[in-house]
Amino acid sequence: MKAELYILGVLHRGDFHPYEIRRRMTQAMIECFTDVDVGTLYYAVRQLAKCGLLRAVARQHVARGGMRTVYRITPRGRDRFHELLHAQFATEGDLRQTLYGPMLFLHLADLKLVADALRTQIDRQNARLAEIRKLQRQWVTRLPSGSRHLMQHMAEQCRLDLRWLRAILADVEAGRVRDTPDPARLAAKS
Repeated sequence: MKAELYILGVLHRGDFHPYEIRRRMTQAMIECFTDVDVGTLYYAVRQLAKCGLLRAVARQHVARGGMRTVYRITPRGRDRFHELLHAQFATEGDLRQTLYGPMLFLHLADLKLVADALRTQIDRQNARLAEIRKLQRQWVTRLPSGSRHLMQHMAEQCRLDLRWLRAILADVEAGRVRDTPDPARLAAKS
């Protein structure tokens, strides 16, 4: 369940009901870089609670007469979150799909594991760039204009991704990874 990482990550900030978890995920704009369906969040929260990764800690009355259940992450949930987080940093694939989400929780990660995963990601990008360059040299005179431009764009995207990965790795290795300086502002309603 992809939402699992995000729900558990949000609950590192405190105890929240599903609507607040959803609001925070929306504020983080996760829909821009992942296909997590925020609409199925309530079901996902119930499933995580059923598995013992969350537990209900309070019930709140809402204006329309209903009740909200507030959840807290359990120690098992924290362990599962870290397992998912570190696995995601190591996942192969499009960086937008694999790393954008976990970057929201970089400050909660084991930086040594992240540094190792980033080095592997850099190696993958270097290999991808080398393959693109090889194909460009091999086919440059035979490619139609559209394909040539496409290959140039792919190479440029690889170089951009490499710069981004190296910058993250430099921060991780130097210990310049931090949480927001004012977590209370994240709780403010927008």
